[in-house]
Amino acid sequence: MKNSAVLRRAIGLLGPDRSVTERVGMFAAAAVVGPTFEPGLQPRRTVHQAIATGLLSTGALLGVTLAQSMIEAAGRAITRQRSVSAESTSGVATRVGFQITVNSAAALAGVLVARSLPPHEDESLRRGLVRTVADRTGRVAQITSVATALVGTGQYIERRWPRATWLNRVPVAIPMGTIIAAVHISRVRRRMRSQNNTSLDGVSALPSLGLAVIVGASVWLLRLAERTLALGVTHAVRRVAPGLTPVAWPIGHLVSLAGFAVVVGVGYQYAIRQVEQGGSAIEPAYQDAPTSAFVSGSPTSSVTFASLSREGRRFANMVLDRGEIDDVMGQQALADPIRVFIGLAAATTVADRVQSALDELVRTGAFDRSVLCIASPTGSGYVNYVFSEALEFFTLGDCATVTMQYSLRPSSLSLDRAATGIEQNTALLHAVTGYVRGMPAERRPRIVLFGESLGAQTLLDTYHHRTVTAFDRDHIDASLFLGTPAATRFARAWRVDPGRVDPQRAMIEVDSFIEYQTEAAPTTRHVLLTHHDDPIPVFTPRLLVRKPDWLVDPPESRPPGVPRSTRWRPGTTFILTGVDLLNAMEVVPGRFTRRGHDYRADIPDFVRALFAPQARDDQFAAVCQRLREREMRWARQRVVAEQLARAREAIERELQTWAVTSGR
Repeated sequence: MKNSAVLRRAIGLLGPDRSVTERVGMFAAAAVVGPTFEPGLQPRRTVHQAIATGLLSTGALLGVTLAQSMIEAAGRAITRQRSVSAESTSGVATRVGFQITVNSAAALAGVLVARSLPPHEDESLRRGLVRTVADRTGRVAQITSVATALVGTGQYIERRWPRATWLNRVPVAIPMGTIIAAVHISRVRRRMRSQNNTSLDGVSALPSLGLAVIVGASVWLLRLAERTLALGVTHAVRRVAPGLTPVAWPIGHLVSLAGFAVVVGVGYQYAIRQVEQGGSAIEPAYQDAPTSAFVSGSPTSSVTFASLSREGRRFANMVLDRGEIDDVMGQQALADPIRVFIGLAAATTVADRVQSALDELVRTGAFDRSVLCIASPTGSGYVNYVFSEALEFFTLGDCATVTMQYSLRPSSLSLDRAATGIEQNTALLHAVTGYVRGMPAERRPRIVLFGESLGAQTLLDTYHHRTVTAFDRDHIDASLFLGTPAATRFARAWRVDPGRVDPQRAMIEVDSFIEYQTEAAPTTRHVLLTHHDDPIPVFTPRLLVRKPDWLVDPPESRPPGVPRSTRWRPGTTFILTGVDLLNAMEVVPGRFTRRGHDYRADIPDFVRALFAPQARDDQFAAVCQRLREREMRWARQRVVAEQLARAREAIERELQTWAVTSGR
């Protein structure tokens, strides 16, 4: 009997003892697992699949619960309907009728609102969110209406024919959702095999689902804590303000979610401080200041080595010397390459940092070089080593690169610093172009621009509300931008209306150098290099509200690298593309591949074509080989130096222990 009771309770937890809302939530949580196994822009591993599945499944459960609580609260507020007893047949009928009526009305309202706000190219995110929320809420209401009718019918049958009680004890929600998910996964796998898509070969289904359960359980525990707090707030509202009783439950949710937001915010700020400390730490491989007088942080520089940060020290120490340029290019270097780096610690204000940059450019003779590159770094201050070295090789050292740091964090954590980066780059452009205007035309250097990832955004958006012709007014000869983020306003405006923003067709966006050679016009001097399978240029909140261009129909017309079998689903596409970000920047030192956000293999071709077309083919091949060797050498040196530093620390700790022991 005891085992029977335990089994009955376990079965009840799967649905029969749950409310209609909870059953619909469990159905949605199980059914949404299927679409999470659709391929994305990047290969996915088991742990990443688990994260996506766990988040989306739990999100579906919480979303249904929240939507239904809002619908029911609104229905009771409008009809002034109170809770009725479920002990009688009339009570069941009243409750079922109320639920079906309210959800049918909500479904109709959702459809009407969604259709009254059709998507268009330049719509605001707020408008799109209203449409999406209305559409999804309407769908939840439709499913809930059907589920309510089925459950009500089962309860009615149970009361009329007691022997049919077992019918109402059969769990349906999770099994039905699981079947739908399994069928969907089978279809996805079959389509992927037919298209030779191997992006999910690294995903094991059962371990993924197991890890997803852990992720979901963690989120569910947070949900339970949030619900407990919301219940407390709800009771307080009903006691203090009885007039707000119909909306007390939504108020409880809002207050509890706000409390969780505060806790998350405090934790985020702590994590940011830890990351920034790492960004300013001194690496053992770069603990000595550079000796070249032509770089920042050297003994003759007004910029101290200590102010450069981790990335600044790398940038300064990895500058090419004349001997290596001679060796690779097969001819004598024209000059020592110049690298100017201004870290955040160089000065407290943007104006002072820009002045330091200009002083360094003058000190090193940068305006006397044939090419002066203004490079905007990524969030951490990183400037692609392959780009800097390729420029120095192809120009025979007759170049200068200047960059200003605006954050110490990775780009994903530096979005709040983008405005500072734009402000700095705007001021630096004005300072450099102002100086160049005062020079004789025949002595002016070619000014070129380079930005990668968030660096591309912070440099391109200095021209927001302007056109490409403004590049000419600033004496910008050519530019190269890699993996430009979707949030870049200038790039977005250019894509929407290229005829207005770029009347001379001086800018082009391509996936590869072959595409550039095919499509570039004689007037093309500015390049946005964007891989079709790079999620960073397409990851945006707009994925939640409208179908992106890269998931066009028919699927056969999609760009290379974009899966043919994937469909747009607001939440699913957003989360899966976000997970793709984790895999898009995985690089192996010395191994250049054209995948995702890795542009190292493309850089030499574009640097040569845009900035140094005089380089010969044999020189180009030699440079490509040396770039790989240098990256591998520096990576090895960093690892060795780090291991030696750790060993030294361990020995020192052991010696200190001996000293303490002998002292006793």
